[in-house]
This record gives sequence, structure tokens and C-alpha cells, in this order.
Amino acid sequence: MNSTNNPPLLIVGLGNPDPKYLKTRHNIGFWFLDLFAEKYNLSFNDNLKKGYLDSTYQDDNITIKILKPMTFINDSGSPLVKFIKNTNISPKDIIVAYDDLDLSPGKVRLKFSGGSGGHNGIKDITEKIGTKDFWRLKIGIGKPMHKDDVISYVLGKPSPEDKASINSGIDKILANSKDIISGNYKNFMNNINGGGNGV
Repeated sequence: MNSTNNPPLLIVGLGNPDPKYLKTRHNIGFWFLDLFAEKYNLSFNDNLKKGYLDSTYQDDNITIKILKPMTFINDSGSPLVKFIKNTNISPKDIIVAYDDLDLSPGKVRLKFSGGSGGHNGIKDITEKIGTKDFWRLKIGIGKPMHKDDVISYVLGKPSPEDKASINSGIDKILANSKDIISGNYKNFMNNINGGGNGV
């Protein structure tokens, strides 16, 4: 893959809109997008009738839409489908940010295509847009000791130690966000990992 891709046209963060879930592991996509918006002085428009909040990043010749689906995670695909139909954005130009059980807390991976990894939001998006070929910005949350505890784990708040690691991971993404914005994904992963092969 080339070291530079086309800049993304849409960055999506996944989460549950109910206030009781805002500080839980499953809402990391929202945490990231809120901090991204803060970094670039963006404000979200209320399009709740369409099922989302949206904003626009603009710099030089780059315009990137920012989207927070405000349905619950299991239905993340519905507002996304509505949005991309109205904007003619191709899935290959979308980055979806979300929590990942298979990565340790705060570990970051940027990957194109692949399975859902059991994440219901990614599963729903894949089914509703009809392809798995979109970018995934995975932010690690670690996993519980027992598989039976996954639901309570993702819908629970991270420990102070894990939260510090997650915040550190998000800080790294933001510090290298110009590489994402410009489509320099390989450079982004190299800077995040010191030589990772996420792309």
C-alpha cells in the first residue's frame, strides 16, 4: 500500500448517547471525536431527527465530515447510511473510531477492512453499508477475564489505570492527527507505534 492515501472524507466515532453510558469503555469513539473537535475548534450540529450529530473540518483543500451516530451502538449503521447517501461518500473514504477488546488499553491500530471482532457497531455498519471495506481506528480497552463478562465490561467504566492508558492513546492519535487528516496513514501508525504495521 502507498504511504499516502487520499484524505478521509468522513470520520465517525461510535458510542451510546444515553448519559449513563458516556464514561464507559464502549463510548471511546465519542471520547475521541469530542477531543478531536475540541482540538480543531469544531462544534457539532444537531441533526437528531436524522439520527446523528455532525461537524466539518476544513483546512486548505481538505474537507472532512465528522459524525456521531446518536442511535445506540447496535444501530450505528442506520444514520451512517443516511448520511453517506446524501453526501455520496464512498466507504473506502470513511474512518470509524471505536473501542477494541483485542488491544490492550490505549493501544491504537488503524486498519483497512476486516471483520467486526465481535463489535456490534462495526457489525451493523458492515451489514447496512454492504461492505467491510472501510478504515477502522481501533482504540484498545483490553478484555475481561471471562467471555461471559464482555457486555458488563464494555458497558462499564475503565479503572483509573486503564482510563489513563486510554487517554494517553487518544492523546497520541490527536498529536498525530494531521497524518490522518492528510491521508498519511502509514506515517501515522509509524509514529504511534514506532514502526507498527496497522496499514
